[in-house]
Amino acid sequence: MEHQYPYLQEEFVVVEAPLERVEAVMTERPLMTRWMSPAVRFEPLETWSFEQGARWRLTLTGLGRALEAHYVVHDRQPGLVLWAFTGFWEGFDAWHWRPFQGHAGRTLIQNRIEYNLRIPILDVLWPATVGPLMGWDARVQMRRLKSVCEEAGGVGF
Repeated sequence: MEHQYPYLQEEFVVVEAPLERVEAVMTERPLMTRWMSPAVRFEPLETWSFEQGARWRLTLTGLGRALEAHYVVHDRQPGLVLWAFTGFWEGFDAWHWRPFQGHAGRTLIQNRIEYNLRIPILDVLWPATVGPLMGWDARVQMRRLKSVCEEAGGVGF
């Protein structure tokens, strides 16, 4: 994905878990809901699916539908979920996971969000308020993701 939006946020984490475990944590509802940020509500519009074309909605907790975005799975491959989104912001949200340094039991997870804001006043407020909070929240979310991936005796493993 080529950078074409004014805002970029990117986080990485290496987990001591095989790709199969990470795949489950990234896509299975009981596991995914454990690491996702409580600052957002992310829900499917039809069924829980990561197939290309699946539609989802994101709202910021506490704001109801005031700041809402519609997500669609733009690309889905092993080790990749690429979302395209539009609403109060628009862009792409890519989650990649792949073996780390050729080790089957270690996985590198990357989350890269490229976006622009569609509400003009947000461009003024975002850099000093929501943007830094979003970065902090993303780092905390990645720590939760690592913890869920590395749990001993993981679900189905």
